[in-house]
Amino acid sequence: MNKTLVFLCSGGGGNLRFVHKAIIKKWISRWSSVVVIADRECLAINYAREEGLDNFILDFKESDQVALTQLASSLEPDLIITTVHRILCNSFLEKFEGRLLNLHYSLLPAFSGSIGVTPVQDALSYGSCLIGATVHAVTEVVDGGRPQVQIALPVSRVDIGEDTMDLIFRAGCFALLAALKIAEATDSEPLIGGHLMIGKRPALMNPFVQYPSELCSESFWVALRS
Repeated sequence: MNKTLVFLCSGGGGNLRFVHKAIIKKWISRWSSVVVIADRECLAINYAREEGLDNFILDFKESDQVALTQLASSLEPDLIITTVHRILCNSFLEKFEGRLLNLHYSLLPAFSGSIGVTPVQDALSYGSCLIGATVHAVTEVVDGGRPQVQIALPVSRVDIGEDTMDLIFRAGCFALLAALKIAEATDSEPLIGGHLMIGKRPALMNPFVQYPSELCSESFWVALRS
């Protein structure tokens, strides 16, 4: 059964790029349609246009987000990934309950309530020994939904700047891939955690799913960013 995946975007579209590549390479097989809805002109919407993905720009500012709900409903999404820099209203959340996933760059519930690089910076400033990424269900409580996949990375006081954010970006991509593979699975066999390498850093993923060896290649990540 083919499924429709909708991205709500505001920024660079790195996760959108990754997931779209994963579909093209058939690392995930049941997502036949990817649609992008952005709340502004951004790199994510540019990528959608370049790749011929259905795309829309829509102002999310209205308090009840009726236009967003109507547009999303018309697309009949099986899953919505909310990488948009906006709070989604309760009526939208109720409409798509059980079909909303968010990627957050921390090991929730730690450092919740902020977006982008901020939770990573907060964790490093705090002196956390582990940082990571969480794919979680979206609920009325910001960053309060049940984690679906988490990846943990060890860090030290020398881990700062772009190199650390690149590790977290990759961890988030691994987590999204795992969440989508789980979402398309036809069996309900419970999965447990396992270890992997992200760059040259050991990491722990739970639940663990098999991933393609290409994700261990630096050339893949360089090409994804270009």
